Amino acid sequence: MTHHLTHGGLPDDMTRWQFFGLIKKARRQLGFSNGAVSYLEVAISNTMDEDYVAGRICGFWTSVTKTASQAGLDRRQVARIEGSLIERGFLAKSASDHSRRGGSRRDGRIGHEFGINLAPLIARAAEIQAAARKAAFEEEEAERLRARIRTLFGDIRRLCLDVATEAAEDILPNRRPSTIQSFERLKQVAEALEAVWEDFSAKVGRGEKSHQCDISPPPNTGKENINKTCRAEKQREARPVRVSPALALRLAGPEFRELVEFYAMGEPGGSPTWRSLELAARERAGQIGIAQGVWQRQCEVLGGSRTALCLLVADHNAGRSDKYRVRDTAAAFISMVRSEARQSAVLDRLLGELIAFAKGGRHD
Repeated sequence: MTHHLTHGGLPDDMTRWQFFGLIKKARRQLGFSNGAVSYLEVAISNTMDEDYVAGRICGFWTSVTKTASQAGLDRRQVARIEGSLIERGFLAKSASDHSRRGGSRRDGRIGHEFGINLAPLIARAAEIQAAARKAAFEEEEAERLRARIRTLFGDIRRLCLDVATEAAEDILPNRRPSTIQSFERLKQVAEALEAVWEDFSAKVGRGEKSHQCDISPPPNTGKENINKTCRAEKQREARPVRVSPALALRLAGPEFRELVEFYAMGEPGGSPTWRSLELAARERAGQIGIAQGVWQRQCEVLGGSRTALCLLVADHNAGRSDKYRVRDTAAAFISMVRSEARQSAVLDRLLGELIAFAKGGRHD
């Protein structure tokens, strides 16, 4: 039976080979094997540019044997790859398992086909674009994390504490972050070393003098300070967030908004939630140079949602040209969190200003 499966087309100005480039870039994020990428390269090479126009059929009917030869795979590998991609909703099969594949074109347009249809893959172009952006971010962030890990090993070694060095080497015995390819593993190592550094440098600071003593004065543990902190903590817990996730999304800058929309795809209905906003804020923080350890500490001070809103405001205002413009987004964010923690309500005021700005309001 002929299966006419059309599609809505690729995004504007995207060619089929640019589309394949995104697939190749996002291979790990999409969960594609190298064999699957080779298979999709052959699949796309057996189509034509006009097949990607909205309302057309995009498919190919090259035999499994020939596809395997072109992709440098064997027939069983091709069968497994096709089965997996179909099961995961990236391809559709319009031929029965044992029938001969075939199709026809008229004036360059596919009239019918019995083979493999690429419409589901094209329909997921936005998801693939987002995955490719995430892959690019992770590549850049991975280099920053590797540099941070090397710095942390040096800082820990300069503490001259065998127990601290041993703790660091338990986390990464060879001390070589270049050998770690997993982005998640790099984050885990960096965060664990941050914890070792903070723990042992604090202990050194309370005992013998160290270089850290000149930077971080000992905390004031007087009764008055403790009472003020406790009162502030209680006030923070009582203050609700006055914007919805949907409104926060409208206020976000373009890069922040793209990240929120990406994480929102995993939410029911694809609508933004505080979870997707907080995940996007964490990733955006890394993009503007805020270390994950620093980000986590701000979240502990202010809570995830209000910390995310502080970053949203600072990030948005970095792109402005009026008196609210910030030149150092990371520094503005840290300052805002500190002000908010002192109960100066700076976040509510800036959010109100940002809402007025978004509506076209004037500022004195």
